[in-house]
Amino acid sequence: MKQIDIREGARRQHRVISLFCVIQCWLHGWDGIQISRDFLERLIGLKRFKPRRAMWMSEDFKEFFPYQRPDYLQNHYAFFSIEISRLPFEQNPQIGKFQMWAHPSDEDFAKLYEGFIPFFADAANYDERLLASYLSLLTQGQISPQLIPPVKAEEFCGVEQQ
Repeated sequence: MKQIDIREGARRQHRVISLFCVIQCWLHGWDGIQISRDFLERLIGLKRFKPRRAMWMSEDFKEFFPYQRPDYLQNHYAFFSIEISRLPFEQNPQIGKFQMWAHPSDEDFAKLYEGFIPFFADAANYDERLLASYLSLLTQGQISPQLIPPVKAEEFCGVEQQ
């Protein structure tokens, strides 16, 4: 795959995440948001963030959030989280925590799989597909922005937890 193809795919992923962050900030009255590495790993489908990918992510997040503050693990080069804001940090913007739906258990996922086959037709990143589906339904006016993210697996799955 050519590098430009990889870059364009990364740009699209980062823009989708940024847009989701904009919606969360708007709903909660925040000026910015802190995204942990765990959530980025889930959404992007990467376990290792090379310096080039981190640079691309920063560049793409600046479209919506021009101010950024990465948090690196002590004595490591890998970032632990990133705070992004539409206001300079010197102005003490209100920063919230990124929220995302809980991962359903393997059992719950098996129950859902049959109904969601169009969304999971191959081995793609499921969280990325759910995020894209959410944004698509939102832009069509078919759902409310307040419907996501459920914080508990049972809200995501519609299944009672035992």
